[in-house]
Amino acid sequence: MFSPFIRRFRDGLVVMGLAFSLMLTPAVSQDSATAKLEQFHAGLIDRYPDVVHISPDDLQNIPSEDVVLFDVRKDAEYAVSRLDGAIRVSPSISASEFLRDYAGAVKGKKAVFYCSVGERSSRLAERVMSQAGDARPSAIYNLEGGIFKWHNEYRNVVGAEGETSAVHPFNRRWGRLLERQDAIRTKPDAR
Repeated sequence: MFSPFIRRFRDGLVVMGLAFSLMLTPAVSQDSATAKLEQFHAGLIDRYPDVVHISPDDLQNIPSEDVVLFDVRKDAEYAVSRLDGAIRVSPSISASEFLRDYAGAVKGKKAVFYCSVGERSSRLAERVMSQAGDARPSAIYNLEGGIFKWHNEYRNVVGAEGETSAVHPFNRRWGRLLERQDAIRTKPDAR
């Protein structure tokens, strides 16, 4: 319906609007962090109507051998923590590069993309869906609420040294969507 440029511009305005509202919020309680994350996710559904979202509960009910997890964040975020077994891919990877590099890994499996809150991973899931063709995984999902929701629900994350409670905030504004502010790290935990 919209040209790609107009859609990216519109999506950018929506993201900036939420970021601005987060900036104006002086302190975030557990309830408001969860509510704001849910509000953001509702906007993702509107912006990426073709992307299917999977809840953390539903993801954990899929046998691990049937899923390939893709962490769509920057190296520094991934270094702090990630879902166990996740493969980091650049948020800017093209669909053709992704399919060239990972077609064999995802063939016949469920590909689940996640980032901090779901924006970057939804964008990549949409790109991959549009070009997958025969290399298409059996299903493509975006993890609802990203690693922030996963972490807020006290689910396990790992770093280079094993299990950790740390999570990268992306930046100060987005970090307000994390309930456990004491677990925010911008560098991996040292052991």
